[in-house]
Amino acid sequence: MKTLRIATRKSELAMTQTRLVADRLVACAKSVGEELDYELVSMTTEGDRRLDKSLASFGGKGVFIKELEVALLEGRADIAVHSLKDMPAQVLPEFKLAAVLEREDPRDAFVSKGGADGIKFKDLPAGARVGTGSIRRVVQLKALRPDLEYVPIRGNIQTRLAKLAELDGVVLAAAGLKRMGLADQVTEYFSVEQMLPASGQGILAIETLFDKCHPEVFALLAHVNHLETFGIALAEMSFLKALNAGCQFPVASHAEILDGNGNAGPAVLKMRGVYWLESAQKLLQTCIQTEIPATANNAWFAVQGESLADKIRQQF
Repeated sequence: MKTLRIATRKSELAMTQTRLVADRLVACAKSVGEELDYELVSMTTEGDRRLDKSLASFGGKGVFIKELEVALLEGRADIAVHSLKDMPAQVLPEFKLAAVLEREDPRDAFVSKGGADGIKFKDLPAGARVGTGSIRRVVQLKALRPDLEYVPIRGNIQTRLAKLAELDGVVLAAAGLKRMGLADQVTEYFSVEQMLPASGQGILAIETLFDKCHPEVFALLAHVNHLETFGIALAEMSFLKALNAGCQFPVASHAEILDGNGNAGPAVLKMRGVYWLESAQKLLQTCIQTEIPATANNAWFAVQGESLADKIRQQF
């Protein structure tokens, strides 16, 4: 098998995550008696360069993936690896979400001075300053602690953690901290009931060209694809698509598959959604819970995201 060229962002987290995907592909190839090498095609995206502005002000989620998609179109890479939460709700027709790895911890994490021994979010004094680059997080944090000041920050994990020199705390994705070996820095995790994570948070996605992926590569991706996580990914991204929402919108969804009654009954998809209705200055929340039929396919999971969006729209 040829050397697999994998497009990735240059950040330390992106490179670490891409190597996780690459190593999984190598192991999968080895399990079927194939040898596989890989080459990382790293690049700096517009989202990485323009750290002085909010994502919403210059294009939203696509700014982290455009350069990687160009590498696919120009034949400089065979696949691209993204954090699913950085991808638009619907990929362009030329591309395909080909596979995902099993989801890492999807929750958001709070880090204060002192790490694990630091002050917890609920114990911060009124007026304390908390850093986050996400308006999704801000509207939910304000619902928990309206008496705090929320400061916009951007940059890689190390840059954001360094902000603790001037802030009382920062909020980051747990998945990134864990993949970087920084879980010991976490003061506490927000439950999904407290703060719904971004749609796709914790999921690594593999993107290819829609109809020009080499058959051997396509077969390999099918082997590494985690079907349960893929269904969840489709449901969450379908929710965003139905609401025409990107990262410039304070909106989120989280899906999980629960076992049936003591494993005796059918599995259940539980899905939560939140949407900030600016006109009413109100955080809308809803939840659905549906038995997963034996015939469930990709389209079925997508429909569940649309159903959740419909329930949110009924509150407009």
